[in-house]
Amino acid sequence: MDTLDKDTVSNRYAEAYAQLVKEFCEDVRTIAEKYKPISRTDDKGKPVPGHNRAPAPFLPIIGSGYYDAPIRVAIYGMETACWHDLYRFVDKYDKGGLTAVKAYTDGIEGDDETYKKRFHNHHGTKYENSSSFGFWKFVYSTLAGIYGVDEKEDIRERPDLLRSFIWGNVNSYEKFGASWSKNKKLSQRKSDWEKISKASKRFDSAQLLLPYTQPHIMVVFYWGMTRKWLTGKEGKWQADEVISIDWSKFFAQHPKLKEEQQNKLRKYILCYYLRYYLSETGTYVFKTMHPRGMPSRGIKSAIWKAAINYAIQSIAINK
Repeated sequence: MDTLDKDTVSNRYAEAYAQLVKEFCEDVRTIAEKYKPISRTDDKGKPVPGHNRAPAPFLPIIGSGYYDAPIRVAIYGMETACWHDLYRFVDKYDKGGLTAVKAYTDGIEGDDETYKKRFHNHHGTKYENSSSFGFWKFVYSTLAGIYGVDEKEDIRERPDLLRSFIWGNVNSYEKFGASWSKNKKLSQRKSDWEKISKASKRFDSAQLLLPYTQPHIMVVFYWGMTRKWLTGKEGKWQADEVISIDWSKFFAQHPKLKEEQQNKLRKYILCYYLRYYLSETGTYVFKTMHPRGMPSRGIKSAIWKAAINYAIQSIAINK
């Protein structure tokens, strides 16, 4: 089994992001000052969380068990709303340079308590309460499918699996309205969001991470993923990058599907479930829509999950 050296990856991560973080902080420093946290209480004297708060950009998080995982997995979503705090982000990383960026990864992954709070417990506790099309349910299902364990009974009892993958977003900064509009004062400052969002675009590239993390499998739950974001190359997909899947076996495994359901699956999965292979890093990449958009297609979440895992297993696991 090929493994990665954590120190090497951490150093490469810092080298990839340090200058970009510095430039970002320079671009938004004045704006960040506007959103310095203000102490405030409600009518009952309780602290008001997030008052005057603006979110920070999201940088990919490398799970502490990723480096020696038998199957290196990267799972990307569309965006993460309400991530961190812009003022604190600039205050910390503007001064620390490369050291601060290393602290961003090592601080989350090296401290078990911090890791649990920000990642395992924060999302794991929401598993049973979230909708059947919740993003993290699909993450857990994908991991369960890759490793051949039961999604509901086993995955939450396997902290090694929950810490075995990279978590990232195609968009490092949330779209306007994801959290800003919940605060009337912030919703009136769209120009600030536009400037922060523009400055965050420098983080929107998988190539900042892929060359040295070399995941075996990458699942992207976002239709907006482009070839440039993934490969750094302009233009249309090349023939050797796009691979096909034999879906006839999938239908044979699900004989109870009605003809109407099969037609929807053919329309929304066979035509739109895209898959690629990056020879430079040996990575199989699967792109599908974000789980939030799946209910509108009238297909049960269990079938979506089964199709996703079938696609992964049919090519990546048996390669």
